[in-house]
Amino acid sequence: MSASDRDSGWIGTSVDPTATPRAETPRWTVRGVALGDISAAGSALVWTGVSLAGLFTPVEQALALAPLVLVPLGARMAARPRFRGLADRAHAAATLCQPVGALLVTLSLVVESGVGAAALAAPWVVVTALFGLAGLARFRDRLLAASGDGTDDGSSVLRALLAPETLIDAGLGYATVGSVALVLWHLGATFRFEPVIILLTAVHFHYAGFVLPVFMGLAGRCIGPAGDRVYRPLAGVVLVGPAFIAVGISFSPLVEIAAVGAFTTAVAALGGYVALRVAAGRPRFQRFLVRVAALALPVSMAMALGYGVGAFTGNPPLGLTLDTMVALHGSLNAYGFGFFGVAGWRLSVPVGPGRVE
Repeated sequence: MSASDRDSGWIGTSVDPTATPRAETPRWTVRGVALGDISAAGSALVWTGVSLAGLFTPVEQALALAPLVLVPLGARMAARPRFRGLADRAHAAATLCQPVGALLVTLSLVVESGVGAAALAAPWVVVTALFGLAGLARFRDRLLAASGDGTDDGSSVLRALLAPETLIDAGLGYATVGSVALVLWHLGATFRFEPVIILLTAVHFHYAGFVLPVFMGLAGRCIGPAGDRVYRPLAGVVLVGPAFIAVGISFSPLVEIAAVGAFTTAVAALGGYVALRVAAGRPRFQRFLVRVAALALPVSMAMALGYGVGAFTGNPPLGLTLDTMVALHGSLNAYGFGFFGVAGWRLSVPVGPGRVE
C-alpha cells in the first residue's frame, strides 16, 4: 500500500482505510429501520412531553436532548458505513443499550439529585464508554494503517490524526466525560467548583465534546483534498479544544482563556467554512439546516469568548453573566447548532467526497 493510499483517512472504518465504502444494513433494525433512528424519534416525544410538563430546568432540558435524540442519531451517522472488528462490536453494544440508558438519564434529571439519581444515570456511563471504545479501536486501526511498514516520514500519520474520521472518533470518546460529570453532579461530588459548573461540564462534553466533532467530521467527509489546507488545521483545534478547556478550568485560568480563545476562533472559522463551502453542495433542505447550524457557531463562540474574557478579567463584556450564557449560548448550541446540525446531516449521510447514504 502506498503512502498516498494509506493516509487518505476519509473513511477509516477498517484497518485498510482505502476500502471502498459499501452500503450496509445497520446491525440493529426493526422492520428495516435502524434502531438509532427509532430511538431518536421515540425519545424526541419523551423529551417534548417532559419539557412541556415543566419538569426540566433550562440546563437539564438541553442536556436531556443529547442522550435522547442527538447521540443516537450522531452515533448512527458515524458508523455509516459500518465499523469493523472491535469498533463494530462496541458500537453495536452501545446502540442496543442506548435507548434504556437515555431514558434512565432523563429520569435521573426529573427526580431529586442524590445516590438514587446517580444510579439512574450510571448506565449512561456504560453506553458512552462503549461508544468511546468503538472510537478508540477505530482510531488505533487507522494509525496502524497509516504507519504502514515504518518507512514513512510521519506525514501520513499526521494526516491520519487530522482526518475527519479522527474528529468523529474523538466525539464518540468525549461523551464519556459528560456522562461521568452528570453522575458526579448527582452525587454532589463537585470538588472545588459550584454544582452548576459540574452540570454544565456534562452539557459541554455532550455538545462541544460529541455533537461538534461528529458534525465537523461529517462535513469533512464531503471535502476533497483541496479543502485540506483550510479544514485540517481548524479540525485539529476542534479535536483537542474540549480537553484543553477542561484542563484550564481545573488548573489554570491562563490556560483556560488561551484554550477558549483558540477553540472558539477555530470553531467559528470552521462553521463559516462549512456554511459557505460544504453546505453549498448539499440538497436544498439539507443545505438550509446545515447552514443554520454552522452559522449558529460563530455567534455562540463569540459569546463564549466574551464570557471567558470576562471571567478572567472580572469585567464581563456586554453583561454576559452565567445566567445569560445558559439562556443564550446554551440555547444556540443545543437547538440552533445541535438539533439543526444533526437533523441536517441525517437527511443524507456523507460517507466520503461525493458519496452519501
